[in-house]
Amino acid sequence: MDLSCEDVWREISNYIDNDLDPHQRAALGAHLGQCRNCAALLEGTRNVIRLYQDERLLALPAGFTKRLHRKLRAEIQGPPGSAFGWAVSLAAACVLGAVFLFANLHQFAQPELKSAHSQPAARWPAGPVAVSDDGKIFHVANCPFLHGKWKLVATREAIQKGYSPCVRCMREYLKVGRGPEAWEPGVEFAEEVESDGAQ
Repeated sequence: MDLSCEDVWREISNYIDNDLDPHQRAALGAHLGQCRNCAALLEGTRNVIRLYQDERLLALPAGFTKRLHRKLRAEIQGPPGSAFGWAVSLAAACVLGAVFLFANLHQFAQPELKSAHSQPAARWPAGPVAVSDDGKIFHVANCPFLHGKWKLVATREAIQKGYSPCVRCMREYLKVGRGPEAWEPGVEFAEEVESDGAQ
């Protein structure tokens, strides 16, 4: 195998590191024995490797590590009382405040209503209201549309639990105006009592 000087230059590092197959290594050795320029290149490369393997060449001056650490601390900390330090502190406080606000936001939000068509109350009744155990609506205690087992609770508690006002007995508390089929709480109840008494 006949090698040119350019081929030797490309493979000189592999020759020094013994990373060539025996046939290539023998061909490179033969060329290096004949060519003085390539032999000088091989010797110069070995000298550079020996120099960089010597730890004394790369030794740091005395006290270098302490000076480096001092300069790094000064750059990281900055001058005492700098505007940058105050800005970072203020930004961190704002982030913490926002996290706290969003974590407690559910306390200030309106509860999810149990009825899909419920209207929020414009104002609340002063006294307690009746809620059914299996219902979604709160009523006045004598509402004829109150069915099943019921109990009296504070109006605020009923609204916080997601109950909505009865559109018949609590029409006056709703935001919407009266419709043509508005139910009067005493009229039908009185008619039922009269018709029951007549039988």
